[in-house]
Amino acid sequence: MSCTTVMFANAKGGAGKSTLAFLSAIHFAATHDLRVCVIDFDRLRTTYNAVRRFSGSGVQSFYLADEHGEGHRVAPDAVRSALDNRRASSDVLFVDTPAGFPAETMVPAIRPDIIFVPVAVSDADIMATKAYLPELEEAASRMSEPTGVKPRIMLVPNQVFSDDQALRVRDAFRGHSVRIAPALAFSRTLREVFHFEPGDTNIASVFLEDGGFFRWMSADIFSLRQMRSRDG
Repeated sequence: MSCTTVMFANAKGGAGKSTLAFLSAIHFAATHDLRVCVIDFDRLRTTYNAVRRFSGSGVQSFYLADEHGEGHRVAPDAVRSALDNRRASSDVLFVDTPAGFPAETMVPAIRPDIIFVPVAVSDADIMATKAYLPELEEAASRMSEPTGVKPRIMLVPNQVFSDDQALRVRDAFRGHSVRIAPALAFSRTLREVFHFEPGDTNIASVFLEDGGFFRWMSADIFSLRQMRSRDG
């Protein structure tokens, strides 16, 4: 079975890409007996450094921004080659991209099977994401031309305070060819996952509080992996 690639993207900074990439990779690795690798393209190395704490559990972590550029300076051919090398030894690849990552060049280079787009419930986040989605959708459509297989785009309402806020996100993105994930509720613990605590008790607390969301996310990724395998 080929490697499944999961990409986290949004042109807006602070939307929650790194948090979701980190937690979903750790949860998926704990749930499924598969080789998990995390790729971080952000110069801050937030996800890379966080995942390194879990190297003993078999989750690999690689930082690629210095070697292959960042933002509009990124080299697509070099990225494609580097990721192919990681895919050879991985079952699932989680790719964290920084704000401003150019979808038109990087989606074909990364070749994701699914793209999670976190969006917070604020006017600034919703407007920035609505401006970014057409670029992402166009890049996903172009990527599908040779094979007919289009990456699934999944919008994640992030850090919502109520059902009404989750509905507001759904209403804002009607008409876009994206799916809407279950909402991830606001959690102070969730906002502190990159802070080191002995025994990683903060990570455990997140999975206790928001376990339903991350179980859904792991199951969705695994289901897509099985479907793509059957489709050949």
